[in-house]
Amino acid sequence: MIIFLIPIASISNIYAQSTFDTTSMGLQMPTITMSPSAGQPGTQVEIKVTNMPAAPKDIDPRIEFYVYLPFVSAIGSNVPNNCNGESCFALYSFEEIGQDKLAPKTITFTLFSTTNKKPVTEAGLRESICDLKVNGKTIQRYSETCDDIDQPVGDYEIKFGWGIERSNLFDIRETMTFTVLEKQFVPEVREQDKDEKIIQQFQEGIISEKEFQAKLAELGYDDEEIRQATALIGRLPHQEGIKTPLRAPVPVQGSNFKINYVMTEGMIKQIYPDEDSKSLILQIDSVSNGTMVIKLPREVIDAKFGGDDDDFFVVLDGEEVEFDETKSGNERTLSINYPGGAEELEIIGTSVIPEFGAITAAILMASIMTVIFVSKSKLALSAKF
Repeated sequence: MIIFLIPIASISNIYAQSTFDTTSMGLQMPTITMSPSAGQPGTQVEIKVTNMPAAPKDIDPRIEFYVYLPFVSAIGSNVPNNCNGESCFALYSFEEIGQDKLAPKTITFTLFSTTNKKPVTEAGLRESICDLKVNGKTIQRYSETCDDIDQPVGDYEIKFGWGIERSNLFDIRETMTFTVLEKQFVPEVREQDKDEKIIQQFQEGIISEKEFQAKLAELGYDDEEIRQATALIGRLPHQEGIKTPLRAPVPVQGSNFKINYVMTEGMIKQIYPDEDSKSLILQIDSVSNGTMVIKLPREVIDAKFGGDDDDFFVVLDGEEVEFDETKSGNERTLSINYPGGAEELEIIGTSVIPEFGAITAAILMASIMTVIFVSKSKLALSAKF
């Protein structure tokens, strides 16, 4: 995320140590630790400053202890600096030093990343995990940038030293290096919702149907929602026949996600996202009139308006259709009736996963290059004969 200041290259030019020697002035350094010392965009960084020494009594009363955090300068000037625009961070002000208020301080912030959690509004202020905090108190906000950009890869020199407030006198006494690494995709492992655990227990025979219904009722499910949950795993009475076997989850093309569903008369052949229309498109094979119950992870597709849930728009073979829905924190479950012979179902929301991730695109490109290479090789061999 990050934070203040000053391009690293300019520090040595502006803050000349030869003109301001705080060691000979008797100013000592505190104990400084940083954790971690490397990480990809989205990493939380913690800097602890302890054992802050008192300043000599005969020193300039404007003396302050500064921290230079160069992360913001790496992404341009669209993020505000701190310290009233002085491109610095006075961790211990001259008032604190003069009054011997030298208790330990902890600086925390998170590197900018497009996968960071969205900022939220609390007490009228936008809060983000990138906000710079000292001992838990926010001193600089970065809600407008926190999840809009990835922190550039490279080494960042974090500098600590003494300086005189409102002057050009600074003495850098310690430097630590933080290395921002290449961003890597790590699949999120989330905990199941309570209703998901109950449904899985019933599906695996761990609990009885009566217990299954009672547990869902305790969570606030009404009779219709319990029926839909039962239909999702193919346990309604009319689903026990040969026409409605429990379907295997269908992968969403271009992603690591799979969709759970059940169809009374038919099956889903493939699912792929349409990023332009913010929708999922399902190619289906319907034997006769039936009902589909499909469980949609919010990470795959969702519909929001002003932060609240909005309705999906469902189109079957070009015509809008009605549907029933139940919701949980992680998923939305739709129950959709369809006629025999239906071929394409489109579920339209306000957000959908990209059709191709970086890994999928790389695999696709490798496949294309292989085809080209093989084709050229065949042509070359044909030419020889």
